[in-house]
Amino acid sequence: MKKHILVVAVGIAFSSTPSLARKLNGADVYLLKGTCDKLVVGDEIYAPCAPGLVSTSYPNGRVGFHFSTQEGIAISFSGMDGENPAKDADVSLIDKVIINVKGGDGAEDFEADGKCMYTNPFTGEPATVTCSGRIGDGRTFSAIFTTDGSKPE
Repeated sequence: MKKHILVVAVGIAFSSTPSLARKLNGADVYLLKGTCDKLVVGDEIYAPCAPGLVSTSYPNGRVGFHFSTQEGIAISFSGMDGENPAKDADVSLIDKVIINVKGGDGAEDFEADGKCMYTNPFTGEPATVTCSGRIGDGRTFSAIFTTDGSKPE
């Protein structure tokens, strides 16, 4: 486990979408609005989740999904963009989970093995981000976020 300071940011990797992203440290950053249906790491259920999800997409193919709670906890799932399973769907191969607690000493960075699957949020229909896998210390993780159908900001 490595500690570092977490900068929370976001981006979905659909090449055919308009460039509405904000830029932060070279990443495309998007805010998705909707409902956080689930956020669990190990035995810890993080609820209630915030009604927004930040997505980041870097030029090297690294993608991140950044969930947060109303208590100030941020949990990020980060990995490399994988093969698209369908025209309006994508997958990221998660190799890192980052947990940052408000007022803590910085973020905890864990090696991970998992994936996030997501549908295109630019269609005007609700889209879903589903992440699951295992952290290097043996804990499992899972998260589900459903957008409200509005386009990412």
